[in-house]
Amino acid sequence: MSSPEQRAAAILASQRFVVIGTTDADGPWTAAAQYRLLPRGLYVESDRGSRHARAIAVSGMASGVVYDSSAAVADADGVQLAFSARQVDATEPAVRAVLAARLPRDAGPAAELDAEVAAVLAVRTKHLYVLEVERAYVFDRDAWRSRGTDARIEVDVDAVWQVLAG
Repeated sequence: MSSPEQRAAAILASQRFVVIGTTDADGPWTAAAQYRLLPRGLYVESDRGSRHARAIAVSGMASGVVYDSSAAVADADGVQLAFSARQVDATEPAVRAVLAARLPRDAGPAAELDAEVAAVLAVRTKHLYVLEVERAYVFDRDAWRSRGTDARIEVDVDAVWQVLAG
């Protein structure tokens, strides 16, 4: 049987979307975004005027969940994440640094990096948001299967990213 850290890494490696949670003066908000893996976290692209982008700019925090929505109820699994979050400066060096740091699953050919950086910078309102994982949890599948209890197990974030980095 795989460890909770291996399960978390497998989920993060196999999925593409994170549901990001933030809060602002109007209350809580969630939004799905495509993510790409970085050492110790992930990044998303978003319009700087989006509600979650504005909340991140104010608080520097977000939460998220990555899960397989096609899994049967008995096989449900997911990773819940607490992030420190930041908007990446819309400069060539800052965007290049994030794109160049992607883990192998999401890294493109080096020859395409210049074009990727240019594509991000071409849309003035688009920014990258780095979500660095502070804490992570997986479903407690034993509690779910034996008692129908929805519970979580905290995982070692460093161990998860060691698995992801290969």
